[in-house]
This record gives sequence, structure tokens and C-alpha cells, in this order.
Amino acid sequence: MINSGLLKYSGKYKYLTVLSCVLSILSAAISIVPLVCIYQIIRLYVENLSTKSIMHYGEIAVISSVLGIALYFVALSLAHISAFRVAKNLKSQAINKVIDMPLGFFEMRSTGEIRKIIDENTILTEDFLAHKLPDFAATAIMPLIIVISFFFFDWRLGAACFIPLIISVICIKMMMGGENKFMMGKIMTLQEQMNKEAVEYVRGIPIIKVFQQTVFSFKKFHNTIMSYRDLVTGYAKACRMPKTIFGVMLNSFFVFLIAVAVVLFNSASDPIAVFLDLIFFILLSPLISTTMMRLMMTGENLIQAKEALNRIETIICDDSYIENGSDEFPENTEIVFSDVCFSYPEQEKNVIEHVSFEISKNQKVAFVGLSGSGKSTILSLIGKFFKANSGTITIGSKNINEIRNSELMKNISFVFQDSKLFNGTLLENIRVGNPDVPLEKIDEAIKIAQCQSIIDKLPNGINSIYGSKGIFLSGGERQRIALARAFVKDSPIIVFDEATSGCDAENEFYINKAITEISKNKTVILVAHRLNTVIDADKIIVMEKGKIVEQGTHNDLVENNGAYANMWKQYQSASDWRL
Repeated sequence: MINSGLLKYSGKYKYLTVLSCVLSILSAAISIVPLVCIYQIIRLYVENLSTKSIMHYGEIAVISSVLGIALYFVALSLAHISAFRVAKNLKSQAINKVIDMPLGFFEMRSTGEIRKIIDENTILTEDFLAHKLPDFAATAIMPLIIVISFFFFDWRLGAACFIPLIISVICIKMMMGGENKFMMGKIMTLQEQMNKEAVEYVRGIPIIKVFQQTVFSFKKFHNTIMSYRDLVTGYAKACRMPKTIFGVMLNSFFVFLIAVAVVLFNSASDPIAVFLDLIFFILLSPLISTTMMRLMMTGENLIQAKEALNRIETIICDDSYIENGSDEFPENTEIVFSDVCFSYPEQEKNVIEHVSFEISKNQKVAFVGLSGSGKSTILSLIGKFFKANSGTITIGSKNINEIRNSELMKNISFVFQDSKLFNGTLLENIRVGNPDVPLEKIDEAIKIAQCQSIIDKLPNGINSIYGSKGIFLSGGERQRIALARAFVKDSPIIVFDEATSGCDAENEFYINKAITEISKNKTVILVAHRLNTVIDADKIIVMEKGKIVEQGTHNDLVENNGAYANMWKQYQSASDWRL
């Protein structure tokens, strides 16, 4: 994972990571030198040997300690430099990939989920490379150094240390092996789900307050929290016994050492030598405990970092959408659906079933039908938010899959039922689709989109910053600003998805008037529930359960006395209704 995974994102800085691991290993190897020196000092003192030799070993102990600390400091510094580069590259590649993804990608993933995958998992990988990887390298080499020390001094006392050491390794295997090795992935998945549901819950707080509900009204959020609780509680219970034994073993080296030492004292010809070896192993045992604790922690960190990288790469390496079209957009904006079928990801049932229709250049075509009949899905397919499962969609006889998404977006303007304005001036919001547009064109757009009355009431006019100091607009006013934005973009195809939905009568009047002006000499596709907005359409396509059941002009469809005629009668009845 280290060589082919994280380090491939560090570029030339990967050599710093390798060097940091080498320096960390050297630091770990040197860390045992002071222990040997202390052992030699004790031996010299017990044997009443040269004081000069004692000072010599003392100097070596101090120098090796300082050198080990210095090497470890340099190792961490190099690891941090490389880790920051990896974090930058991971975030850059993930964000660039997200930017290039079609809008359907964002419909299937919440903003909270995307943020957690990119942001928090990047932090995990950075922390692993900066801190845990050098420690992991040192920890991996320490058992070999310790084993060599066992046999260099007294293999019998070394064998006594081996007993708790082996039991500790078995405990680590029990906690991280088997089914538990997949536990980190399950935990991170539920964390992402909780993050997603928390965002939805916060957004729904006004509804909770209005209806005096509690968190339990958001069953998905509550169920996710309970699932996370059950998972981590079960994992903790499964690890309870091995973790307890592991903790006991880390603190039991003295028990085994003293038991073996007592036997050796009774049978040794040189009890002083046994005593000195015991002193060395007593000095070494804290290092063994620290090594085992690090081994457990870095092993867990390694699993966590690997899982984090896998999650980021679900975005970076997502090949479900590959941009390979051309930058040439057809001059002819005729749109043709030929036997198109579509189902959303992870759903088997088709939302669109064998749909075929034509929209001529500069023609105004409306889609009507009950909710869930597939109207908005057709608009999503035109914008290439998703790819059709079968059939073809062409613009000017060119398959839309052969047109780059960026080029498609340049030539299609979308006005959704809930248009969003970002935190900036209204001027910036209007010209976002065409940053170089002159102010004269902006003034024309404001007039055509019926926005002048909105701007006149703001303290700084068109330079007022939306979303600051109490400057907010109603849904209908935002729609009119969005229409001005669509006019300024001046694309040959305009798509309106329930543009007047939720508007009051005044805003609906202004929006319909603006749509009429903006739609001149454009290919226009609109979805509407209010049938009075589609009467003047060149063609009305009636959808029902993902299929086209009728198409024609308003008058023709009313005369046919079919599904549309029934909808029209119901609409007129509703319009005439009075309290």
C-alpha cells in the first residue's frame, strides 16, 4: 500500500518519505545503545573496574541519545514535507475530478458525504505519513533488534521475555485480524452516513420546530446513529478480552524475568553475571512494552490510512464518467431522443422507458405529467447529468456523448425550480455564466428579466452582496435573477425546470414574461405543472410512468380528449375554485 498507494501522490517528494523511514529506523537502533551503556556502567561499578571506563560509557550514552533524538527530529521533518505534498495532491486531484463530474454525481452523493471523503480522509492520510509511517518503520525493525539483544546477553532471560511478547502478538492478531480487519471500513462508512444525515437534519430544523417534532422524526438519522453505536459497541466488546490480556502482558515482563532469574541464581556458577543480565533485561522491558504498544497503534493507523485512501480513490479513480468528447458544439440545436431507456444508479427499474421525440431548432417544447412521470429526468439526460442506459440522444445529429461536458454546459442554460445564488454581488451572480459580458448587456438582462424593481430596493443596487447584512431575496426574486443570468449566458438552448414553481402570482407573471423574452430565437425545453405556462408551446409532450403517451399542440391535445385534455380540465377546475 505504501509504495503503490499513498507515495504515488507525492511525486518527487516520495524520496523524502523513504529517507525519513530510514532515519527513523536508525534512530530506533541507536535508542538501544544508551541501555547497553547503562548496563556496562553498572557492570563496571559492580566489578569495581576503571572509573575512566564508566565515564566513557556515560559519554557514549549521552551522545547516542542526542543523536537518536536528532535523527528522529529530521525524520519527522522530512515526513511532514512529503505528507503535505501528498495531502495537497490528493485534495487537488479529488476536487478536479469532482469539478469535472456531471451534476448527476451530486444528486447521488450529499455535500456532507463528499466533504468528509475528501477533507477528513486526506487529513488521515497526511497524519499517517507525517507521524505514523516513520514510527511504523522503526517499530517494524525493533523486534529484530530486541531479539538480537536477547541472544547476545542471555537467551534464557530472553526466552522469558518472549512469552509475554508472543501472547501480545496473538492478542493484536485477534483484535485486528479475521472479521475485525473489515471493521474500520464499516466504521468509516457509518461516519460518512451520519455526516450526511446530520446535514439533512440541520437543514430540516425549521420543519422540526414548526411541527414540534424531535430528532426521532428523522428516522434515517436516528437509525444511522444507532447502527454506529451498535457497531462500535460490538467491536469494543469483541476486543475487550484480548485488549485486557494485551495490557497485562505488557506489564508482566518482570514477573517472567524474576521467575527465570531465581532458577538461574540457584544453579549459576557466576550469580553476578546472572544479576547483571537481569538488570539489562529489566532496562530493556519498557522498550519492549513501548514497541508492542506502537505496533498495535501503527497497525490500526495503517488500516485506517489504507481505508481512507481507498475512499478518496473512489472519487479520483471513478471511471464511470470519462470526458472524451470534442469541443465542437453543433450549430443545429435540434434535439432527438431515439428509444432512450434510463434507470438511476443502484436501481433496477427504468425511470424512462423507450422514449423517442424530436425538438427542432428554435422550437419551444413543454413536458407535462404527474410527479414521477420522468419529466425532470429527461432534462437531466439532455444536460448529460447521467448517461442513458440504452438508446441515443443527439444534438444536431451529434451524439451528446461525443460532446465534452464543459462545451455542452456552455451551450445550455438551466433554470431550476429552486435557483441558487452564491454569496456575492448580484452583478457577479448575473454574469457568472459569461464573466466578460459588458454592462450594457447586463442592463438589458435586468430589464428583460424584470429585475429592476428588485435592484432598486437594495442599498447598493446591483453591487449589493446577496446573503450579507440582511440582504436576501424571495424564491420568485431569485428566479428572476436566475433568468437574467440565463439571458447573459446567451446559450442557444435553454431548459426551464418548474421555473415558476412556488412563486406568487406577481412573480409568476414577471417570470413568464421574462421567459417569453429570453426564449426568442432559442431552442427551449420546459417542464411545468401549471398548464397555463405551456399553452403557447410549439409542442407539448405528455409523460406517464416514464413513457410518452401524447404529443402535439395545446389545441390538438385538448381536441384529442386524452390524458392532456383530462389534465387541462382538472387544472381549469382548480383555477376556478374559490373558498
